[in-house]
Amino acid sequence: MVDVEKVISYFKKVCSIPRASGDEKAISEYIADFARNRGLDVTQDSNYNLIIRKPATVPNAGEPVILQGHLDMVYVKENDSDHVYENGIEVQEDDEYYYADGTSLGSDNGIAIAYCLAVLDSEDLKHPDLEIVFTVKEEVGLIGADIIDISSLKGTRFINLDSEEEGIFYTSCAGGLRCRMIWNVETECLKEERIPLKVTFKGLAGGHSGINIGMGLGNSIVLLGRLLYLLKELPVRINMLDAPGKANAIANNASVSLYVRPEDLEAVKARLKEIEETFQTELQYTDSIQFEIEEGKAVSGAEVYTEKYQKEICNSLMLLPYGVAGYSFAIEGLIETSMNLGSLTFEDGKLTLLMSLRSSVASQKYMLRDKIQIIADEYCDICIFESDYPGWQYRKESPLRDTAIALYEKLFHKKAEVAAIHAGLECGYWDDKKPGMDIISTGPDLFDVHSTKEKVSKESIAHMWLYLTELLEELSH
Repeated sequence: MVDVEKVISYFKKVCSIPRASGDEKAISEYIADFARNRGLDVTQDSNYNLIIRKPATVPNAGEPVILQGHLDMVYVKENDSDHVYENGIEVQEDDEYYYADGTSLGSDNGIAIAYCLAVLDSEDLKHPDLEIVFTVKEEVGLIGADIIDISSLKGTRFINLDSEEEGIFYTSCAGGLRCRMIWNVETECLKEERIPLKVTFKGLAGGHSGINIGMGLGNSIVLLGRLLYLLKELPVRINMLDAPGKANAIANNASVSLYVRPEDLEAVKARLKEIEETFQTELQYTDSIQFEIEEGKAVSGAEVYTEKYQKEICNSLMLLPYGVAGYSFAIEGLIETSMNLGSLTFEDGKLTLLMSLRSSVASQKYMLRDKIQIIADEYCDICIFESDYPGWQYRKESPLRDTAIALYEKLFHKKAEVAAIHAGLECGYWDDKKPGMDIISTGPDLFDVHSTKEKVSKESIAHMWLYLTELLEELSH
């Protein structure tokens, strides 16, 4: 049997090949040549997705097992690092971990590639027919899983190796949909004198729009909408709404320029103080927020949004769903459906709100979509839905899951955990493309992935290599 040191050598080789999302040709060619040199069947599509087949090593092994990981990594480096991307990553180590020097490591999902290369290289590992699938551009929207043709796959037992916590077996994930609401903002110039007040939100933590959505964190866009609504009784006009961010991140900064009549200045400032205290009280156990207020000199002819657009934007931000919309009744504590407001930006006369919808139940995802559409029909100029990817719903019966959990507990004498993740995994595409497939997702302990602090546990790599080889032998019976 291939020992874990061989796995590590393959991991280091994989890390040495530059493979940021969209730059997977070199790693795909390396793996394809690796497999062909061992006499294996290789299918490589024009996007550099791979399917490699290795025959069973035991007689009467039953149906094939599919192993899957993705080829790309998130490449980031420290601001003061002189690392050159084209040189690849040189793996560093201490007694407990492998890591990189000033860059991300790429253990997500390089360790899966290393495991699969070790399986392909083994001559004495007992296993059924194997179909090993490598996809591209996972980190930028699961693109490879979307476009790959898996109609030739014969297996219905599918092991995804892209999880990051040993002993936790994922059996469900959320599907997603993104939305852009756009206002072709019209402005007007005020004749009377106004005092500008720029209100900026500070202190909000932000977070992942799937994993952290149920933690009670403040969303700056939601709070911005509430601020505007709570000021509606005062003759305040607005301009320069801004909350830059990403669809899959909880918005944690925002600002707005208010234009106030001199005689209303103290009342508006007092109201802002009340609103700040309200938000602080609501968030006292989960987050923090402060208002930074910059007061300018009185101006005439201030350019502001028309009252029509001010009202439509305010009403939209108040009415749009946000946060957890539903919990699963199959897995305790699992968020099933949610929505996030990720960014609000102005460019070329257009104000664009970017949102992310998630659900492991497709009908619930599309219910949220329909709610947004109703609001958009009334209050915005353009509404676009895009980047629709499928979820993976929990299966009450899963022989693969039962076998996998029982084996882990037998080998390591500790309880395994069945879990679901409120974020996208490629498993959603496999479940959608080949209904009835029995799927689990597992992997070793990874830490701080997608960052320069990324590391992977040496002990956990060894544990999961032993586990994978034993599981494949178990599945060959």
